[in-house]
Amino acid sequence: MVARNSERLASLKEEIITADNNIHYISCDVSDYDQCKATFDIAKEEYGSIDMAILNAGAGLNSILSIPHLETAQKIMGINYFGIVNFGNILFPYFKGKEKGEFIGVSSMADVRGFEGSGIYCSTKAAVSAYLESARAEMRHHGVRVMTIKPGFVDTNMTKKNKHPMPFIMDAPKAARLMYKAINSRKNSYSFPWQTHLGSYILDILPDPIYEILATMRGKFGQ
Repeated sequence: MVARNSERLASLKEEIITADNNIHYISCDVSDYDQCKATFDIAKEEYGSIDMAILNAGAGLNSILSIPHLETAQKIMGINYFGIVNFGNILFPYFKGKEKGEFIGVSSMADVRGFEGSGIYCSTKAAVSAYLESARAEMRHHGVRVMTIKPGFVDTNMTKKNKHPMPFIMDAPKAARLMYKAINSRKNSYSFPWQTHLGSYILDILPDPIYEILATMRGKFGQ
């Protein structure tokens, strides 16, 4: 297990450890490549081999683009996008050398369009989805599975800050169970819940003028 907060990692380990599993945790800022490389080295030394990586780190901040936002963009892109690219840079060559491995990346259905007040978050997730899709096409030739998971709204500390409507929001344990099932089913991509997936598909195929009206209306609910 890898995250920035070592105290929460230690607490989680105590919750889930049993006599039948071997759990280790490493504190790592995924936006820092050197920390990602050190994390890989530690895990490889501890376990001898790495067969699967689930990249789930993410952050979101409401962003008003009419005010200076470069620092916010760099921070969110560093976590959401480069958090996956950093490990991709390490793990794809490693998995290619083994001719097997599984790289599971968590994006979001926010990748489908740009929303008022969420321009930075949406753009990071669009970048993540494109990166994973490209990697899937390339790495399949080397026996490596690349999966993209796109959740809708999940009740976490991050989404509790949102002021806009969050239809079909689900609790984190249920979301985790659905993700676990999808990973084991060997899907290449998985979006959930189905209601949000359907909605995102409709938004994707809407003519731009109609979508732009709807996107602007979202901002009237508050950010």
